[in-house]
Amino acid sequence: MAELAYKEHLRLMATYNSVMNARLIALLTPVPDADLMAARGAFFGSVLGTLNHLVVADLIWLNRFRPHPFGQVLMPLDALPKPAVLADLLYPTLAGLAPVRETLDALFIRFIDQLTDADIAAPLAYRNASGQPFTRTLGLVLSHVFNHQTHHRGQITTLLSQMGLDIGVTDLAPLVPDLT
Repeated sequence: MAELAYKEHLRLMATYNSVMNARLIALLTPVPDADLMAARGAFFGSVLGTLNHLVVADLIWLNRFRPHPFGQVLMPLDALPKPAVLADLLYPTLAGLAPVRETLDALFIRFIDQLTDADIAAPLAYRNASGQPFTRTLGLVLSHVFNHQTHHRGQITTLLSQMGLDIGVTDLAPLVPDLT
């Protein structure tokens, strides 16, 4: 039986997030921005508010990775905003958010592709939004980032269901390589 390396797992999760984000954007593209901004009782208020939260969180994490020796591939972040809080509404329209989402997903894949096993096991020192210091393993932080995206996309799919929209199967299983 083939053993899955941790880097391959991270690559799979980055690919899964990219695929699911692209499907979500494609489904939402014909929906008017007013409907996407409508208050729906979600933690970040609306579908677009939740999508913005994911972009903001990803920008924060990617910028935390940048100062480290393995972060040079993240230079394109220079052209993107530096959010102040997790609820920042950086992109009030889906048309504004969509290309940034695509850029961030591609950056995660490129970042993981250039990591070594030593990089993945390396400590990552950073401060949270309150300034509290943390040191955690890079690979486990990346796992958190991808889990965070899945968590909030699940909230979005519930909102979409309430709006009469069906994104279809959102499971990871279709992207897991078949060994037969």
